[in-house]
Amino acid sequence: MPSCPLCAQEASVAFSVGDRNRGIASRPFDYWRCGSCETYFLDPVPADLARHYPPDYHGFPSRSELARVVRWEKPKLRLLRGTVESGRLLEIGPGIGAFARAAVLAGFEVTAIEMDARCCEYIESVVGARAICSDRPEQALGSLPPFDVIAMWHVVEHLADPWGVLERAARALAPGGALIVAMPNPQSLQFRLLGRYWAHVDAPRHLYLIPAATTIRKAEQLGLRHVMTTSSDLSGRRWDRFGWEYAIRRHPARRPRTKATWAASMLLTAAISPIEARRLAGTTYTSLFVRPSASGEEDARPTATAEDDARAAVVG
Repeated sequence: MPSCPLCAQEASVAFSVGDRNRGIASRPFDYWRCGSCETYFLDPVPADLARHYPPDYHGFPSRSELARVVRWEKPKLRLLRGTVESGRLLEIGPGIGAFARAAVLAGFEVTAIEMDARCCEYIESVVGARAICSDRPEQALGSLPPFDVIAMWHVVEHLADPWGVLERAARALAPGGALIVAMPNPQSLQFRLLGRYWAHVDAPRHLYLIPAATTIRKAEQLGLRHVMTTSSDLSGRRWDRFGWEYAIRRHPARRPRTKATWAASMLLTAAISPIEARRLAGTTYTSLFVRPSASGEEDARPTATAEDDARAAVVG
């Protein structure tokens, strides 16, 4: 019986599930739940994990198409408003770099650490940011100067050593700098209703499903100050709809949606969104942390708790 990789406490089997989203593997994968930090984790991790990220995992839009995609990324920058307005920004695991492009257009000096070589080429040639090709972001961070912002949008759940990367990121922040992370919410309404068939289980690509309280506790142990956590910002609400759509489709990541499934997901989202907007019930969460300044002065924004989610939500 494996112990929790994050806190070394006892864990028990939660469920087994196949690759419902993409159907690459036919065999089931085992997820365990830690009785202490309540994290779900995949064990064993398949030795051939790389093959579960097929060549079409990332799409590469044209410059004009990228400009349309970037519009959906701009609200993420608003979550930083009042904390960091400019400076050096690092994105870990940016994929094609849509958020990185939004940050470039907002005036940030942007660096990205990405494991996919094709994405790195796209980021440098189209996005206009510096790209470092590495599957060990904690090592790549060691050779970089401090950053004013480090962003990890839905990458932590893919990492073999999430706490190691989080620790290195906290150390790489300049005084007063901000760390913003987003990931699936295992305390969401969708997970409670759908269980192992929830889109964000995404076996075997998602190695961890970490509760917001566990992430907050770890960040605070690393010396960061919690500013806010929300599951009902604009990006989070889009993930809510995504989750309901995937729930009514088979192998949805490799098959195009139909008008019927789109309409059904919109109806489900509209009907359930009032519940998902309450107290971190949304399918994903975003947490913002600040490294205290060298002078010890507190950031002007008040700390928000998970229970304050509905009030802390930022709507783009």
